[in-house]
Amino acid sequence: MTTDQADHVSTRLQTVLRPHLRFLDRQQPIPRNEDLGKLGLDSMAAINLLLDLEQAFNIKIPDSLLTAETFETAASLEETIRPLVEANR
Repeated sequence: MTTDQADHVSTRLQTVLRPHLRFLDRQQPIPRNEDLGKLGLDSMAAINLLLDLEQAFNIKIPDSLLTAETFETAASLEETIRPLVEANR
């Protein structure tokens, strides 16, 4: 994956993730390693986020990756999504 592609995944992820973090100020960047639960991602928001991610990246996140660890931080989400995006190219 090129640097441009990597940046695209990061930027797109932040755009998709932000509306699901109700405790994060709109002007504040999404911290990569902050617990997303503390930023407002609850179980219902995680389901909606999952659907939004699959649509935005045109991927299918396998059931085996639907864990609390996957949705723990923005970094863990990116680590999960990146190989799926690469495989889909």
